[in-house]
Amino acid sequence: MTKWPTSLVQSIARRRAVILIGSGVSANAATDAGVHPPTWGAFLDEAHGKLGKKLKHITTALKRYNYLEACEYLKQAHGAGWGDLIRGSFLTPNYKPAAIHKAIFDLDCRIVASLNFDKVYESYAMFASEGTIIIKNYYDDDVRQVVAGADRYIMKPHGTVDTLSKMIFTLEDYGRARTTYSTFYEIFTSLLHTHTFLCIGCGLSDPDMQLIFEDYRYKLSESPHFITLPTPVSDAECSLIQKTRGLNVLTYSPRDNHKELTESLVTLGAQVAMKRDEIADLRSW
Repeated sequence: MTKWPTSLVQSIARRRAVILIGSGVSANAATDAGVHPPTWGAFLDEAHGKLGKKLKHITTALKRYNYLEACEYLKQAHGAGWGDLIRGSFLTPNYKPAAIHKAIFDLDCRIVASLNFDKVYESYAMFASEGTIIIKNYYDDDVRQVVAGADRYIMKPHGTVDTLSKMIFTLEDYGRARTTYSTFYEIFTSLLHTHTFLCIGCGLSDPDMQLIFEDYRYKLSESPHFITLPTPVSDAECSLIQKTRGLNVLTYSPRDNHKELTESLVTLGAQVAMKRDEIADLRSW
């Protein structure tokens, strides 16, 4: 089981934490037939296969984990069929949430940021909260509410499959969004200064994971944030991730489809609840 640091439990209990979820969380969802959403890499591999031929420049980009570049090539190659391919992978299968989505929701953090295009977590959160969760995409004008408001929010730094034209999926999309909607990324960065991030199911090759956390680490020389990763992860790897990203690695066993991660998050929820009771008793909020 994952051993949760006291500082992280404290931050979540005081709602001074942001939960950042990636495609590894969505991969736990499934259709009634047992089909799971693809990770970003798996989707690109599948899209490459559906071209009917292997293109060297795409293969090279995928091998180097240059997903934005590979996605740019694949979008061009698929042409008009690109949108149908995305919807067929992330929307129309009607994925059902899994226990990990409930475990994350039960942490009752004020802010959850989802790097995913699908709507699995937000659909569950909207249902469980009786519609009181507010969803903010990177292109919304009033994203400042996330920092200043008192409500519960889900941030979507990459957009959503509902609006294909504004999804950040390619190299061009990413560059345009970071320039045109710089306010969103400034707000996102400000949260790094004021909150503790817990990254769950996130790949270190994601450009946001690289750019945002590397920039924070080298500017402040701090490492207050956390990321869950499946074993095996060597001490040298953990040290490098902390040194270059400011992320402290929390490991878990990947056996039985990463079951231990969900169980550990349930345990974290219980620890957070106890800490909140203690804070209330002492009136030390």
